[in-house]
Amino acid sequence: MSATLVIALLLVSAGVGSAEVIYVEPGASIQAAVNNSTTGDFVIVKAGDYEENIIVNVSGITVTSEPENPDGVLIRSKDENSSVFQVKADNVTISGFNITGSGEIFSTYEAAGITNSFSYGSSSKLNGTSGAVTRQAYGSGSGDIFVSRWNEFSCPPAGICLDQVENCTIEGNNIFDNRYGVYLQGSMNNTVSENTFSRNGIWIDESCSRNMLMNNTIDKGYIIIGAHCRDNIMFQNRLSNGGGIGIACCGGGNLVSKNDIINCRTGIDMYDTQARTVLRDNRITDCEKGIYLIFVFDSRVYNNTISNSSTGIFLREDCHSNELFNNTVNSSNESGILLDCSADNRIYNNYFNNTVNVKAENSDGNAWNTTKMKGANIMGGPYLGGNFWADLNGTGFSQTAEDSDSDGICDLPYNVNGSDFDYLPLAVPPYVPGVDLTVIIGTSEVNKTSDVSIEIDRSSLDFGPLLPGQASNPQVLNIRNTGKSDVKVTAEIGGSSDSVFSEGVYLSSLFWPDFSEVIANSTGKDVEIVLNVPANYSETGMKKGSLVFWVEKV
Repeated sequence: MSATLVIALLLVSAGVGSAEVIYVEPGASIQAAVNNSTTGDFVIVKAGDYEENIIVNVSGITVTSEPENPDGVLIRSKDENSSVFQVKADNVTISGFNITGSGEIFSTYEAAGITNSFSYGSSSKLNGTSGAVTRQAYGSGSGDIFVSRWNEFSCPPAGICLDQVENCTIEGNNIFDNRYGVYLQGSMNNTVSENTFSRNGIWIDESCSRNMLMNNTIDKGYIIIGAHCRDNIMFQNRLSNGGGIGIACCGGGNLVSKNDIINCRTGIDMYDTQARTVLRDNRITDCEKGIYLIFVFDSRVYNNTISNSSTGIFLREDCHSNELFNNTVNSSNESGILLDCSADNRIYNNYFNNTVNVKAENSDGNAWNTTKMKGANIMGGPYLGGNFWADLNGTGFSQTAEDSDSDGICDLPYNVNGSDFDYLPLAVPPYVPGVDLTVIIGTSEVNKTSDVSIEIDRSSLDFGPLLPGQASNPQVLNIRNTGKSDVKVTAEIGGSSDSVFSEGVYLSSLFWPDFSEVIANSTGKDVEIVLNVPANYSETGMKKGSLVFWVEKV
């Protein structure tokens, strides 16, 4: 598809009948093209190197690289103290660029210490330049760190700065070696997605709300949500080797979901948040601290997986009224969960498997279980209750405690910290066998899973035309045991009154009604079953019925 056709389709899909396409040739000015544009126009930058700082103050335009060479545009900052792109109009899209600044980098060490090293004694103060108000924090050995960089008059040195705008889109850019990658100040309802960051990241400054950060890849960088920011979403981002995700004080309603955070100082760091924030379905690996909460109220932390940290979850300085459930915390070398002066939190249905699962200092009065009720717990047991307490040697309380009635709850409570108890600690659940069945029909595959029985209707099988004297197409089924014990698989006929179907299908060398097989669990053994119809049977009787596999524990 030609670039012209692509652009035409974009214009049609945007519903802009009078929009123009303005091309920028190498050596020409992107700023001049922006200045000559009007709402709905496309500014297409052709492959080449450009050195300038661009102010976008025309609403509703798209500034992008040419579709036929999306990686061929490099834009360098001409003024090291300014943003490469400063967006000051609504409904602007910037996409498809390589963007780099002066090379001055806001270090990952600074980013990692933004929120979790606040000094309670430090107050807001005037910076003395341009009337900027900043909240001061201290990182050990790194000097002052300022949570707010916005002076309300200009953007800091960033790859792209959104300055008091709405409904803008930043997507598909490669942003590297800037003091800040994408910086939002006083902006809302914007989307930052599918960008790649290196040695910088995304910073949402004070009073930004309802922004979406999605599917970005950040190496040696960070995502920072500044003070008084509300209802922002951070979804499916990948951060590695940097500062993780930090949320500063006084906001709420933010969602951090399905992010991968690897080898960062702190995976998710939240400070002084007193309105509900949700941290869910995140995967945090090889970070010093997995999730670090300071002075946080009424938040929900659930379905996260934290592994190979020093401390998995840390609640500090009067964290209360928070709910932590369905989290998996394993292989922490200091503590799975650490509480310091934090009480009145509900902590249940979590899986802890660490050198030390709990450390609690001045933190009596947390609830370590919910009311026993029916429902699959984190171990697959039939009841919700408390937490699963394991250790890396296989000798943890939940791994060895009695469960005499096989309800998935230990018979005795677990003493968490001397004064608090998990009254319904989870046990190793009663075993329910399970198998995976793959039906291969030609080159296609249909997967079905069942704990009890598997039924395959005749209509899903293709034995071919079944002409007289001609053998059928073989149908191959593979059954694999995925449970913890040996199981027996028995094949039967279901829903058929036709004797030909019931008696005429052969499984491997065994006649159909007599088939049974025990599948060992130790190697995940496969059993291959070949279904054939003998050549002397007609097609007439083969259109009814189903094949049913019954699975039972040996």
